[in-house]
Amino acid sequence: MWVRRTALITQLNYKTETDFTLLQERILTVCQEKEFFIRKAIGWALRQYSYIDAERVVRVIAENKEKL
Repeated sequence: MWVRRTALITQLNYKTETDFTLLQERILTVCQEKEFFIRKAIGWALRQYSYIDAERVVRVIAENKEKL
């Protein structure tokens, strides 16, 4: 669980250099988990990236609202 969580939040410090495609793939891979720390990491990653590209984050959430 901690490795999956780290995979989600590892890019947070990269800001504009974040590979959002990779981050999105990781999020969609683990989004079905009920583990609190995984869910928190997903929210944290999306919130942090929304400061860079809010429209893209909103689009990903809208496209995957049944999963997230």
